Amino acid sequence: MVVLGVLFSLGLVVAARVFHANVDPRIEAVLNALPGVNCGGCGYAGCRQYAEAVVEGEKVSLCTAGGADVAKAIADLMGVEVEETVKLRAVVHCQGGTSRCGDRFEYVGEGDCRAAHITYGGPKDCIYGCLGLGTCAAACPFDAITMSEERLPVIDPEKCTACGICVRTCPRDLISLLPVHWKIYLGCSSHYRGKAVKDICSVGCIACGLCQKKDPHEAIVLEDNLPVLDFEKAGGDFRTAAEVCPMNCFVIEGEPLVAAAAAAPGEARAGASGEAEAGA
Repeated sequence: MVVLGVLFSLGLVVAARVFHANVDPRIEAVLNALPGVNCGGCGYAGCRQYAEAVVEGEKVSLCTAGGADVAKAIADLMGVEVEETVKLRAVVHCQGGTSRCGDRFEYVGEGDCRAAHITYGGPKDCIYGCLGLGTCAAACPFDAITMSEERLPVIDPEKCTACGICVRTCPRDLISLLPVHWKIYLGCSSHYRGKAVKDICSVGCIACGLCQKKDPHEAIVLEDNLPVLDFEKAGGDFRTAAEVCPMNCFVIEGEPLVAAAAAAPGEARAGASGEAEAGA
């Protein structure tokens, strides 16, 4: 047994020398500079994989969780310049909370949006709307998402690192990443139109087309009954479109949702034009 033990030990020593791989010390240095949350926001499986990619020539500014400070630290380690990046944050494209959009049935099951989504399309009247079970909030590693009394995600832009985990987690694709300087975006994802929307949600897009017609930048097109915004073309300026929307579907950060919030499903915002009714 002693002889066998010695032989096996010698075999391990020889194998270690034969198969030894030199590891670039810069990988550990870059890894130590990263936040270590393994969020995948950089597009790699984890921080180590990204560190290895950086040493191989990948951009040093892909760590959204670390931001500019981490990018600068890695750039110094690698002896390169930091490319200018645009800060992003997550936004939610649904405003149909509990007081604005009801349920088709009572859901009794796992408290997870993904589970509810595959249960007859979920309990919400709008099959495109937020299910409100907080799966995105639970998944966020930075505690940047809380659930409101309306059972809608509220994202803190100061805490949000744009890692994209919430984007990938939402089973209804209601969350996207936008540059922080774009303050107006569409708060609806429904592909219904007209009365079918009004009957179930007081802030749903009815596909009337007014936003497209009145937008001075001609940066809005209707696709499958939903406005698609070209942020680059409009420079993020969709205030005119937001102000003519009869259903108050646009979110203007820093301004409260007013008239439509008090309306019950089945009612458009007071003062909706005949043009919108005709378009719907």
